[in-house]
Amino acid sequence: MTLVTRESRPLQLTADNACLLLQDVHSPFGDPGQGWLARRVEQKVLTREFDEYFELLAIISENIPKVLGAARRLRMAVVYASLGCREGRVSGFQEATGWLWDLNGEEGGYHPAWEPLEHELVLPKPGWSALSSPAFSSYLGGADFTNVVVMGTMFDFGISQTCLELSDRGVASLVVSDAVAALTRASQEYVSANIAHGLIKLRTTGEVLDLLEMVEKQGAVLI
Repeated sequence: MTLVTRESRPLQLTADNACLLLQDVHSPFGDPGQGWLARRVEQKVLTREFDEYFELLAIISENIPKVLGAARRLRMAVVYASLGCREGRVSGFQEATGWLWDLNGEEGGYHPAWEPLEHELVLPKPGWSALSSPAFSSYLGGADFTNVVVMGTMFDFGISQTCLELSDRGVASLVVSDAVAALTRASQEYVSANIAHGLIKLRTTGEVLDLLEMVEKQGAVLI
């Protein structure tokens, strides 16, 4: 698609017109020791098959706190969207996958380096996309955000779907390319090479930190 579409249009980023979305960085996918995925992989003796995922998780674990800290210094809105449920509201997707995670319990925990602050929005989502949460859709519309900066896990499933659905709504996505983890390196490379078109851009952690520094100094930056 990148060969037959126009080049991605410029994205103007300010501290007020964007939110930072951390998607599926909760315990099931984000904890390489005691998270649901890590436990399940060990039980099924699939450690070798998931080696690449946990290697990518180690990389993003270094980068997520850097971008999160910079966004908070700018007072950019931060939103956490996590696959799971509260108050027993289980979706058909969760029933089908068996991922009946209660986000009010241990499965709703976060690594100390990126756990949410008290005032930050933490939302359950019933499906892969962050927009499967009606509360997130309402939040985006109410705040009139035109851009979403995205980090997290399941890049080849949830994050890619979120970015495409945001694009359908006319909202641009800036994916921090080394702060997202797919299940395999091949998936990481494939999605990265094919998702960047229309309203979706990818930049590295270093590039995003430079951009946020420019926003702090100038008020806005064109990407």
